[in-house]
Amino acid sequence: MGFYGKQPVTEDQCSAVYVWTGLRTPGFFSVYVEGDAQNYSYGFDLVRDPHFVGGLKIDAMGWTGPIGKGTSHYKVRGSFQGEFRKEIVISGSNGDFAIPVKEIPHDEVENYVKSKNLSEV
Repeated sequence: MGFYGKQPVTEDQCSAVYVWTGLRTPGFFSVYVEGDAQNYSYGFDLVRDPHFVGGLKIDAMGWTGPIGKGTSHYKVRGSFQGEFRKEIVISGSNGDFAIPVKEIPHDEVENYVKSKNLSEV
């Protein structure tokens, strides 16, 4: 039987980009998290903390079980709407980490999306 809960994150492997969707229009955060989770973990997801005020806090979540020796590396992405913040908080089982947010202006979104699609092929 698996248990659902926060997973450990590696702070220096987390990143966030804010994509502006237009003038005077809120955009969205594209968040990327990596970490090393207990064997056997699966079903990783990023979940917005609905009780956090004053910005954006993302919980790195996943299922673990049955418990095995060692760890396995995981990567997960998510997107979240909201107003721009210079920093967001990534929360894992090993703590909370404030990470900087890079901005993508609305007139550069198309190039940003194309570059991401090409790098993932």
